Amino acid sequence: MFRQSPGIKVCGLTEPANALDCLQAGADWIGLNFHPASPRFVTVERAETILSALPTRAVAVGLFVNRPADEVREVCARLGLTRVQLHGDEPVEDVVALSEFFVIRAFRLRDASAVAAMSAYLERADRLGRSPDAVLIDAWSPGRAGGTGELIDDDLMDGLPPLPRLMLAGGLTADNVAARAARVRPWMVDAASGVESSPGVKDLDKVRAFVRAAAR
Repeated sequence: MFRQSPGIKVCGLTEPANALDCLQAGADWIGLNFHPASPRFVTVERAETILSALPTRAVAVGLFVNRPADEVREVCARLGLTRVQLHGDEPVEDVVALSEFFVIRAFRLRDASAVAAMSAYLERADRLGRSPDAVLIDAWSPGRAGGTGELIDDDLMDGLPPLPRLMLAGGLTADNVAARAARVRPWMVDAASGVESSPGVKDLDKVRAFVRAAAR
C-alpha cells in the first residue's frame, strides 16, 4: 500500500547560510532553539539574521522550554513565527493561551508512565477544546531537553496510542530513520544532532542522506 513519506524538520540551526542550505537539501521546516541551556541556542537577534536569509515561503519553528506564554508570543511576534514547539513541562493552559499559533507539544518519553502522562495531558487538552496541533515524541535524558542523540525505547514506541500529526524525534540519523519511522508512521521526522558536524552546524551530506532515507 502506498504510504506518503513523512515531512522533514531539521532543528537547532544557528547559521543563516546553513539554514538556507538545509532547506535546499530537502528539509521542509527548520527549528530555532530559544532555550538558553541548549548548545544550539540562538538569541532573538541571531534568529532575525537567520530568518532574513531565508525565502519568504520558508517554514521556521520556534522551540521554547518552560517560558511564559506571553514571552513566547512576544518573541514570535517580533520574528513573524507562526509555529511554536513547547519542549519542557508546559501545562495545557499554555497550549490554550497560544491558540493563535500552530503548537507542537513535545513529550520526552522515559518509561510507560510518561506515555500515560502524555495521554492524560492530551485528553485534558481535548476537554478544554484546544489540543496541540502536533505531538512530538523525543527521548528522555536527565537534565537535557532534546538534541541529545538518545533513542526512544522501542517498546515505548510500540505502545503509543493513536496520535494525529505525530512528529518523531530522538536520535534520528540517516541510518535509523526509515526503520524507526516504520514503527509509528509519523507525520514528520525531526533531526538535530544526527545531521550535525558540531552542535548547531548541520552537515549537508548528512542532511541529504537523512532526507533520502526518510523517503524510503
